[in-house]
Amino acid sequence: MKNAKLRISLVALTSLGVMLGSSSAFAAEKEKRCKAGGVKVECPTVTEAEAKKAAEAFGKEADDMSAGQGGSTYGIAPFDYLTGVGKRANSDTKTFKTSSGYALGEKESHATNKTELWDRVKAPASDGVTDKSVYDQWANNWSPKFGETLVAGADPTQGKSYYYSYCIACHGWLMHGDGPSAAELDPRPRTLTRGEYMQKKTNLELFTVIKGGGEAVSLSSSMPNWGNVLQDQDIWNIVAFIRAMQDVQPPKSVSEYLNPKSTFKPIKGDVDALNAAKSKDFKEAQELIESDMAGRGGSELVGGGYVKGGNRINASEVTLKVKN
Repeated sequence: MKNAKLRISLVALTSLGVMLGSSSAFAAEKEKRCKAGGVKVECPTVTEAEAKKAAEAFGKEADDMSAGQGGSTYGIAPFDYLTGVGKRANSDTKTFKTSSGYALGEKESHATNKTELWDRVKAPASDGVTDKSVYDQWANNWSPKFGETLVAGADPTQGKSYYYSYCIACHGWLMHGDGPSAAELDPRPRTLTRGEYMQKKTNLELFTVIKGGGEAVSLSSSMPNWGNVLQDQDIWNIVAFIRAMQDVQPPKSVSEYLNPKSTFKPIKGDVDALNAAKSKDFKEAQELIESDMAGRGGSELVGGGYVKGGNRINASEVTLKVKN
């Protein structure tokens, strides 16, 4: 009973973003085609069998974790890329002889009843970490932290945090379209790492579909609009994270997971977070989207009013190097 409750809680937390975004997120849709480079193409998605397998793996992962079983159903031993859960393990070997650290009723002391994820977090007081570094410490000690960006004025590390909160239920932890809810959608979520497809998608197209949802680009309503949840800079950061993951495959080691290698090459003349305010195409697209959003709009087009705090900064303050 306790295991079942934990499993339900994990699924509910992962699916929170979908419920917030749209009540029609699970509506069946027949349209399966989309555009890349202005041309109608078949959107890259996992097969129905792959989507069902991912959902089953997610459930088994939750059950194993609640039983105190380490290892990984769906990846390397210290980390499961479907659920994003760190495990106590001394190697990348796929084994179930490690402790998940989550078992109810384990006899271990509180000091040892932890996942490897928590072992990696440094104490702020001893490490001299303050303010926004503390704000993101949990995520950045167990996931990629980027020192460069492929979208000027956008921070992929911050985009990663928003993606983890709102996107993994459908698109999956590593954007392969294999989230635990993917099997319930028709059409299935896009595989956002597929280079031959994503290299043709402009930043403006990605920004528009995230902010306005699938219907904003004449596609499925299964993709909810996030414009009433995320500010424009947050969305640009997500676009930067998507670009940083192009053609990145499921990791075979922790090192490989923490150091993804993207194949994306910035598209000449594309809109980005720094030049968007001067782009006619961007303004036209956003005016159409924001016309349906209560309390939105304005000449600056910064989303629902810019709020600075924690790790949230505006485009002009993002100092990450742009990789050409």
